Amino acid sequence: MRWETHVHPDLGEDPQKVVNEQIGDYDVFVGVMWKRLGTPTTTADSGTEEEFHRAYARCQKEPFPVLFYFCEQPFPPPSTKEEVEQLGKVVDFRQQISDKGIVGHYADHDSFADVVRPQLLGAIAKRFLHKGSAAEAAERTAELTSTPEDSSAIRAQILGLANEYEQVRRSMQSGGERTRQMEIVASKMRSIALLAYSMLDELVSSQSVGQRLAAISILESIPNPKYLLWLAHRVAVEKPFVAYHAAVALLNAARNLRASNAQEVQKAIEVAWENLDRAEWKDPAQVSVLENAKKELNWTKEKGKG
Repeated sequence: MRWETHVHPDLGEDPQKVVNEQIGDYDVFVGVMWKRLGTPTTTADSGTEEEFHRAYARCQKEPFPVLFYFCEQPFPPPSTKEEVEQLGKVVDFRQQISDKGIVGHYADHDSFADVVRPQLLGAIAKRFLHKGSAAEAAERTAELTSTPEDSSAIRAQILGLANEYEQVRRSMQSGGERTRQMEIVASKMRSIALLAYSMLDELVSSQSVGQRLAAISILESIPNPKYLLWLAHRVAVEKPFVAYHAAVALLNAARNLRASNAQEVQKAIEVAWENLDRAEWKDPAQVSVLENAKKELNWTKEKGKG
């Protein structure tokens, strides 16, 4: 819904209030901005800014998706003072809302749909498909992404992130900065886990380490008993960063599947420990995560006896 198509002529205290009243309730807020903030209202520097603050206030009270994107397509330098002021307001607004969470961006107008569509579907899935296990929700989400257009966009996004991880690993020296960049990529993979869930079988069997990391990242967010042993065989076998996240995925499985699949989780953790014992060097980070996974299972048993 947009005011251009969903608002009829009317009078009120100010134009933005007329828009707010006629648009009414909605399920997801998507904000888009490029080089202009817009026309001031009585309560904000633009209608878009006012609409964002209304949506943000709502998400503080209830689960409510607020997606905001900035277009990064280049444009000629501002030629008037008004254009300079508008661009400055965009910069200030971007910084303001970046302090509240994560904002999105897209490279140019043509890439808008490919970037926003998968993330919008993910927001819808989290809002409306929350019943049942995470894996069940992911399977239902696949129904939303069954069209060739949707599937193609999601596939391109997850494979692009896999390539980005491999590029970071190849081009940067080992150290904290490289690890930070790889964590950013893994975080992006987790953010679209629901949408990429249907690709798991393909990703787990891939020869690409980046695609295997994508599978592990998905399973960090959506534990599934089917892949527990596969995760266990990644520990101490993959490169440390990937193996560490496999251990984290097992820890999340211990927390989320212990009631329904305790034996399978325990077996997987035992296999992961066996891999660590055979390794020439035990990564302390992996050891620590698996220790926590063992504690999760022991806690369950002790609680059951009580």
